[in-house]
Amino acid sequence: MPTSILRRVTAAAGALALGAVAAVAAIAPAQAVTLPGNIDPDQPRSLTVHKYALGPESPLNIGTGQELPSVAGTPLAGAQFTASLVADVDLLTPQGWTAVANLTPAQAAARLDPANTFVSTLSDGTGEAEFLDEDGNVINLPIGLYLVTETTVPAAVTNPVAPFLVTLPFPTGPSGAPANEWIYDVHVYPKNAVTELTKTRVPAPANSVEARNPDLIRWAIAANIPTLAAGDVVEDFVLTDTIPAELEYVADPPTGVAPSNVVVTNPAGLPQTFVAGVDYELTTTGSTSTVEFTPAGLTRLTALQGGTVTFNVLTRAIAIPADGRIVNTATGIVNGSTETVTGTTPIGQLTVFAFEAVNGSERTGLAGATYRVYLNQQDADRNENYIVIDGISEWTTGADGYVEIPIITPGNYWVREVSPPAGFQLPTPDRILTQVVAGESSTVTPVQNYVEFQHAQVPAFALPLTGGDGGLWFGVGGAAILVMGLGAAVIVARRRAAQARVAA
Repeated sequence: MPTSILRRVTAAAGALALGAVAAVAAIAPAQAVTLPGNIDPDQPRSLTVHKYALGPESPLNIGTGQELPSVAGTPLAGAQFTASLVADVDLLTPQGWTAVANLTPAQAAARLDPANTFVSTLSDGTGEAEFLDEDGNVINLPIGLYLVTETTVPAAVTNPVAPFLVTLPFPTGPSGAPANEWIYDVHVYPKNAVTELTKTRVPAPANSVEARNPDLIRWAIAANIPTLAAGDVVEDFVLTDTIPAELEYVADPPTGVAPSNVVVTNPAGLPQTFVAGVDYELTTTGSTSTVEFTPAGLTRLTALQGGTVTFNVLTRAIAIPADGRIVNTATGIVNGSTETVTGTTPIGQLTVFAFEAVNGSERTGLAGATYRVYLNQQDADRNENYIVIDGISEWTTGADGYVEIPIITPGNYWVREVSPPAGFQLPTPDRILTQVVAGESSTVTPVQNYVEFQHAQVPAFALPLTGGDGGLWFGVGGAAILVMGLGAAVIVARRRAAQARVAA
């Protein structure tokens, strides 16, 4: 067989371009059927497809048709292939091999034999898909040239395998191992470009401004830039966040809190400079926020294969689901392949009760007690860096003595009473460490997300005494006044008598 024909067939069978077959040459295992000389029509023929993800570790040599002892990469389940015999290609004649050398997959697609079209099983956890009959037996496929197409694509696959050609049997050729023999049990290793999409809650840095706004929830929607076969490009790259009713987007975050943003890194994890409005567009409407890369940005992404695109989305929790967990959805579209994932985060609240204990047991709620909440004891002691929930930093009890801090990320917090109810003293202690868990507050077993402060009235003032010794002193005072009056009268009488004697 001319070397050029062999190269064309092996290249077709490998379908290396467009993310299809990428396999390494290997010594055929002992069970492979290879025979020298002419094609033996009596030898059974089979085709097995081994499905793998295309990644940086994938070998990129031309496939040999032989089963490989091992392949680097991740096997993919859920792929299915159709092998269709190309009409009027007789491999038992020289003319047939001349046709093989001159046909492209596109040309072959126009001359398929419907009577000899076979569908494989779905690839399993090992990535293997076989052509079996209804009883589960390997089909003895007719001798000929086959166009193989991927008719069911695994989840998360970015580029389906490009259609490729393979002959049954398959020649090893002069440079094969072994050389110049026929492989009747043919194995091909097509690979798909795959994009992995994840969505996670991003914890705020400890003691940061964002942490002091515990109703804020930041999500990271991350998708890897797929590793494509030679010549392929990133044609579209779109990440969309869809929030539930318990969340809202934050258009104007508090000072010190970063807004929603996009970060692109190269395969080494180093951030790249991508500019909104130039490399991508970020739009938010209602319950969705979308990042879509422009043609200029797609060109740059193609040069960063193996890197990562992360869409950091800033939201605010405005309600608590029944189970205390908010579920958020993200969708990624890369080269026409769509993948959807969800992210989950807990959310809670905190209720504070101010009361006075009457007769040692009966509790009376007190209105007007004001509280602040802190991330650590130092801030609570200094009354600084208190948390803020949607712009509110102080909460005051109502007529029933309760106040609810409505939305707060689970964790440990210090609650401090900064102003007591009128006529009551600050409680002792006036600051308490408490834990917030997922879900609403409960004051019955199991008690959660609840803290209380007991109060005592201010001390009574010393008032004038109106009985007992007090009456005595009023009497003493009155007698003194009477004595003073009598003394004054005596003095006046004596002065008048003296004046009368002098006048006489």
